[in-house]
Amino acid sequence: MIGGLLGIGMVLNYLGAAWSGPGSEGSIADSGLLPGLGAFAIFGLIGIFLFPRTVGMAFTPSIFATPIAFILGWISTGFTYALGMLLFGVGAWAITFIIGKVRPESTY
Repeated sequence: MIGGLLGIGMVLNYLGAAWSGPGSEGSIADSGLLPGLGAFAIFGLIGIFLFPRTVGMAFTPSIFATPIAFILGWISTGFTYALGMLLFGVGAWAITFIIGKVRPESTY
């Protein structure tokens, strides 16, 4: 339940960062590619060791919104920013994949 609510907030934040471009602030996806993926790595570690279902559910909507974020980023800012949004989606998928492989009991 908490992961689903966090996921809705994360996907709205993700799509907002994709549309508004690199000038907006207050978003993990807009803080830059390396700091954003570093934050994803920290959330991934929290998911592996403490809350696998919550973190997995929080990142799942972002995976499905990645094509939309790619198109929004391409329209509003350009292709390179859209590729950054695509990398954030791949990072979200990687987190859920790694959590599923390391903690398979959390996927039941």
